[in-house]
Amino acid sequence: PRSSSQQSIVAMETVTKTFNEVVEDIKNQSVPSISKNMGILCFLLNVFLPGVGSMVAGAMESKWSTVIIGVLQLLTCWFILGWIWSIWWGWLIFSKSSDGFSPLG
Repeated sequence: PRSSSQQSIVAMETVTKTFNEVVEDIKNQSVPSISKNMGILCFLLNVFLPGVGSMVAGAMESKWSTVIIGVLQLLTCWFILGWIWSIWWGWLIFSKSSDGFSPLG
């Protein structure tokens, strides 16, 4: 059995790794690839319920960094920035799911 200090270290390493994944996904605009129909649904969810589409897409692909991004979009939508971010992320999810088109080139 691990001591509480070892468990704390493992927990902190996990949090740090997840945080780094979220930062990298944001910087690289990395979104999960899902089916076309789900891409449309996630885009619409992100437009009308900011962050929810990101959370759904992330959960579908077990990409937890995207789920966290969705939560951040939901928490910041009241400042308009989160809503705009959510719409953009929804568009990226849709674009990647439909035909591989990337608006970034």
